[in-house]
Amino acid sequence: MTKYFCTIFFIVTASFSAYADSFKENAVERHLPFQKIPISSSVLNETVDIYVQLPFKYESEFNQNYRYPVLYTLDAPVGLPLVSGVLAPLNGYNSAPQMIIVGISTSNRGRDFTPTSDPNYEEHSGGADKYLTFIEQDVIPYIEKHYRTEKFRILSGHSYGGLLVSHSFHKRPNLFQAHFANSPSVFWESGKTVSDLIKFVKTNPMHKNFLYMNIGNEGNPESDSPEGFQMLSGIQKIERELANLNTPNLRYKFEYFREEPHQNTPIYGTIGALRGLYPQWSIPYETSVEGYESVLAHFKKLSTLYGYQIEPKSWQMYDEGIGQLTYLENPAEAIKYFSYNISQEPSAYSSRLHIVDAFVKLGKKQEALKHLNILLRRDDLSDEERQQLTEKKSNVNLM
Repeated sequence: MTKYFCTIFFIVTASFSAYADSFKENAVERHLPFQKIPISSSVLNETVDIYVQLPFKYESEFNQNYRYPVLYTLDAPVGLPLVSGVLAPLNGYNSAPQMIIVGISTSNRGRDFTPTSDPNYEEHSGGADKYLTFIEQDVIPYIEKHYRTEKFRILSGHSYGGLLVSHSFHKRPNLFQAHFANSPSVFWESGKTVSDLIKFVKTNPMHKNFLYMNIGNEGNPESDSPEGFQMLSGIQKIERELANLNTPNLRYKFEYFREEPHQNTPIYGTIGALRGLYPQWSIPYETSVEGYESVLAHFKKLSTLYGYQIEPKSWQMYDEGIGQLTYLENPAEAIKYFSYNISQEPSAYSSRLHIVDAFVKLGKKQEALKHLNILLRRDDLSDEERQQLTEKKSNVNLM
């Protein structure tokens, strides 16, 4: 076993253990209650309830400067708990960012989610554009006024809701930066949404977005649903066309769950969509080994990919610093991480404590004493912490 492999193994194990312990301790607490908020809409001429679930520890003093992407899910009573339940463990293991989740309800799915009128399926169909205007003019402004949001929005829906998501992708292309369409009912109006979506991409090859689509056993040989056949062929056509186009800014993912019924696709799809959108949210292990500049480059790459400034969290920089100090035995590199945290938050206790250890390993007595004296001037130390710091200072003075 090489030293490099051992180092990777220890870093992976330490990181996984830290995430696992954190997630285990807070697993129940992560399932926070949501807020029900009635929105009086002049667009729809009715009051619509939205449901807002905030990220874990949103109100914590340590998170007051954090802003969050927003995932808007249709069919709120089903969509919100499903998305929340899937996102929580992904957050726990840092496989996706924390998000504000907004569930949007409707009093008539057939009316609000369908792009054109077709009385053969729904008597009062064709209200998709009006419903999207309601989201754009009423829901999004409310959320962005009352919560700390990033300019990154996701729209997720299933069946008719997936049809609305697909329609939004080409009809309101800048309203959402990612679209999750689970078993979208693209049979509607003989597949017009399919042709409209493909036409939009062909005429806007540089458009930046993320598109996820899936389908279950609809359209397979054992199915006798003509709509299912149209859904499957429509989704396959979109995938083929996108694969043949040069769209450098459009990322997409298609999944086919042959063994799963229509009702189950949002369960698998939510996982698949989030993993497709965030294939490498956490810091890669090789990047950790390479050091501070590579870690910063990772966050710069994320910022470019998602279109907003993504900064490393203090706990990430602390973990990287500990990895460099303890496992890689590189105190000079560790100091960079601890210094980053101290520059962001001068009262950061753990980072300042371990920067002392790093300076001691480098034999830099005065730098170590400077940080120890800063710690000893704190008025929030416990007796045990003050005693430990005093003993540490005595040992440093003997260097």
